[in-house]
Amino acid sequence: MRAGMSSVAVAAIIVIIIVAAVGGYIAYNAYSHRLSAAPKYILVGTVYDNSGSQAVDSLAQYEGLELWASWVNSHGGIYVKQYGRNLTVKVIALNAASNPSTAESDYETLVNTYHVDVLVADFGSVMTAPAVSFTNASHVLLWDVTASAVGLFTNNNYIIDTSIPVSEVWMKNVADFLKYEGVRNVSVIWDDNDFNAFQSYYLGYFLRQYDIPVVYNTSVATDTTQYLSLISAMESERPFAVIELGYPTNDEAFLPQLMASKACFPLVFTNYPGLMLPTLLSDIGSDMNGTFTAVFPPIINYTPQMASKLGLQWFGPTLPQFEQMFEQEFHTSGVNYNNIAGFNAGLIIQLAIQDAGTLNQAALKQAVLSDVSGKVMTLAGVFNVTSNGMQVGEAPPIGQVFVWPNGTTTVNIVYPPAFANSTAVIPEPCP
Repeated sequence: MRAGMSSVAVAAIIVIIIVAAVGGYIAYNAYSHRLSAAPKYILVGTVYDNSGSQAVDSLAQYEGLELWASWVNSHGGIYVKQYGRNLTVKVIALNAASNPSTAESDYETLVNTYHVDVLVADFGSVMTAPAVSFTNASHVLLWDVTASAVGLFTNNNYIIDTSIPVSEVWMKNVADFLKYEGVRNVSVIWDDNDFNAFQSYYLGYFLRQYDIPVVYNTSVATDTTQYLSLISAMESERPFAVIELGYPTNDEAFLPQLMASKACFPLVFTNYPGLMLPTLLSDIGSDMNGTFTAVFPPIINYTPQMASKLGLQWFGPTLPQFEQMFEQEFHTSGVNYNNIAGFNAGLIIQLAIQDAGTLNQAALKQAVLSDVSGKVMTLAGVFNVTSNGMQVGEAPPIGQVFVWPNGTTTVNIVYPPAFANSTAVIPEPCP
C-alpha cells in the first residue's frame, strides 16, 4: 500500500513538473514573442517646410520637435507597457515646401509607406488642413501643433491640438481686453485663410456681444504685402482700434507701412509679435513700438510653482532649461513660441504613450482625454482639450510691446488683471 502511494505521488510530481515546464515554456515564448514584436523605434512622422511662405514658422516648430526627440532619447526613450520596455524615438520628416498639395501627399506617404506610429502636423492651419480628411478616414490620430482653425475639429474624431488655443479662445481674450479698455469701435483686416478667417469670425462675434461696432472689415490674400491703401481707407473711418490678423509676413509688411503712413490709431493689435518676437525684432524692430499682441511663451514663463498653485502636475523641462538645451543643440539663442510648441507636442505625445501603454491610435486619444487633459502644465502652459481635441487651456494674455532707442525690448502684460504686470499705454505712441 505504501509503495503504491509512492508511485502515485511520484507520478503526480512528474505531471506537475511537466505541466509547469510546459506552462513556463509557453509563457517564456509568449514573453519573447512580445519583446521580439516590439518595433525598434517609435516612428514619429511630420511634415515641414524648408522653403516658401511657411518656412520660417515651420522650421522653428520642427526644431522644437527634433529637440524633444533628442531629449526623450537622452532619458532612455518612452516606456511602452505593451512591449515591456522603453523605446527610443525616431523622427521622419518630409518637406512640403509650403505647398498644401505636397503636404497632403506627404501625410499619406508617412502613414502608408513609412508606417509611422505618430503623425505630427506641419505648422499652422493652412498646412495642417490637408491631413484632416485623410487621418479621420484612416483612423490615424493627427497631433496638431499650431493650427487653431475651429473647422479642423468639426466632425473629426482623430485630432489633438497639443499647444495653440483655438481661434475662439484666442479672440475671446482680445475682445475682453478691448472691452476692458473701453474701446469705442474697431477696424479689422484679416487674411483669407482658415486660421485668420476663424479669428475674424470669433472676434466679430464677441465684439457684437459687447456692442463694440466694427467700422471697417476687409479680407486680403495671405500673400498680401501692400497695405497703404487699406490703411488710408481705415483712417477715413476713424477707428479707435485697428486689428490686423495675419501671419508673420503680413505683420512684417503691415506694421512698417503703418509707421511710414504716419497714421495714428490709439490701439493697434497684431498676432505675431507675441509668437515670433525675436524674428520680428530682427526684421522690423521699432515699427512694433507700442503695439499690442497676444502673449505666448517665452514672453510669459510658466513654472512648476504655477502648476502647483493650480493643482496640476508639471511635466518636462522649465523654460530656462529648454532655452539652454536649444542653445546647445542649435548654437543660437532667442527661442520663439513655435520652437516651444514643437517641443511641447512631443511632451504631450510622450505622456499619452506612457499612459496608454500602447501605440494604438484610439487608445492614445483616450489616454489624452482621460489622464492628461486638464491635469498637466508644461512650459507651454496648461494642457486642456475638449472631447473633439480643441485646445482651450492656453488662453494667451495681452501684452504691449516697447522697443527702446537703445535696442532693448519690453513686453508688458496688461490683461487680464490676474496676469498683468503693467497698465496699457493708450493711446499708444504715434509715428
